[in-house]
Amino acid sequence: MTRKSLPTNITRKLWSQCGGYCQRPDCNKLLFAESGGKNVSLANVAHVIGHGADGPRSEHELAEQIDKDGFDNLIMLCLACHKIIDELQSQYPVEEILTWKTQHAEKISALFTSPKFPDEDHLLQAVNDLLEENRTIFEEYGPYSDLVINSDSGDALETWRLRSLDTLIPNNRKIINLIESSKSKYGYPWEPYKQMLRYKMHADAFQDNCLSDKKISEYKTFPIEFDHFIKAKLGIPTPSIETIKDEELEFRHNQIQTFIKRFLGDHNYISKLEELNKSTMIVDLLDGRMLKVFVTNTYYFTEHTLDKVTEIDPGIDAIICSCPSGQYAPSAKALCIQKGIGLFMLGEFMGAIRLTGEKYLNYLTSGDRKTRIERLGSAVQALRPAAGTEVYLFGSYLRQKSHNDIDIMIVYKDAAAKAAMIALEAGLRGCTRYEDEALDITIASKDEFAKLRLDQDNLTRAFP
Repeated sequence: MTRKSLPTNITRKLWSQCGGYCQRPDCNKLLFAESGGKNVSLANVAHVIGHGADGPRSEHELAEQIDKDGFDNLIMLCLACHKIIDELQSQYPVEEILTWKTQHAEKISALFTSPKFPDEDHLLQAVNDLLEENRTIFEEYGPYSDLVINSDSGDALETWRLRSLDTLIPNNRKIINLIESSKSKYGYPWEPYKQMLRYKMHADAFQDNCLSDKKISEYKTFPIEFDHFIKAKLGIPTPSIETIKDEELEFRHNQIQTFIKRFLGDHNYISKLEELNKSTMIVDLLDGRMLKVFVTNTYYFTEHTLDKVTEIDPGIDAIICSCPSGQYAPSAKALCIQKGIGLFMLGEFMGAIRLTGEKYLNYLTSGDRKTRIERLGSAVQALRPAAGTEVYLFGSYLRQKSHNDIDIMIVYKDAAAKAAMIALEAGLRGCTRYEDEALDITIASKDEFAKLRLDQDNLTRAFP
């Protein structure tokens, strides 16, 4: 069953109120765990009053009046506490759970109660200290830091994600809180508050992209004007906005070039790599193709980003999203495929250029392919299918990302085994590892399978 996605504003508000911790008072567990250098989310949005006639606490008098998916009926818990309150629902009445939420929110709010400052300068000094801490973390651990560029594993990006969760997001909230809570003291209009609003847009987008499955289109990057304004107000020597922007662009460009040349410079399928400008390069391939490639450092590439790229150069053949912690929207990928433009993360581009046509545009990395095969194969194995059964994955990887579904083909040996295939299908649909995804399952005999012609030519055997 595919679960209904919550609106971004509700998810944002829940995260802000819980502070990253389970809201059950005798738990208060951090909603992220680290294992083997990887960060795992333990967060579950729980309904105080569940859906349906048989949902947890659904007999409550408010059940017919409350918006079940509204903020007031949701609480952020860890996996264990969510299971406990739902399975032992009689022990956890609605009023008690709502009290947990209220009291937890008050505790989190108290942590961010703004200290008293004797004047504006002391307030802005506190803001600047937080900005400097964030800047240092970004330079040391951020997506374009030397740590990430020179890392051969994903550990550096995991460190960046962890620092984002435990330091950057809280610091952002502190900065906003400091200024918002002080605006009534300094007359109207107060310029620091006006300057802070753009920073708040960035902080909200950054938090959403760190904590939510719903990525924010046109990610609001850090507004250097805010940092410049704070330093200028404090009399701290700082270059002009134009100089800072040029330095920032040059920094990103140099890091992107280091990243690309490290992986593409000696790629054995590239015969020549020529930079046209800071965003575009010509890539000559061994098969005679020449690709004009646009390199972007955006965090989240969308259809609107594509419009901006094609306005700059309508003759682009491929786009590389070079930000290691970034990604592209499935809708943008689909639009690029329609236009015959390759849209890739760097790792995807490195493999895709060996292919042509649909296989090139819809390239699936070996790592993604292996993960999909192993995941389905182990699920089928656990269900002990009949002898002679074959199970395949098919359909493009893009379809899985954009539709949140998985195309599966079950092939049976003979008529006697057909009934067992129906049981296998039911077992897969009930498998907990696929509870958040829709399974599009096709059952066919060996003869039928041999005659099939599939739109996407990436049929892959997952079992046996």
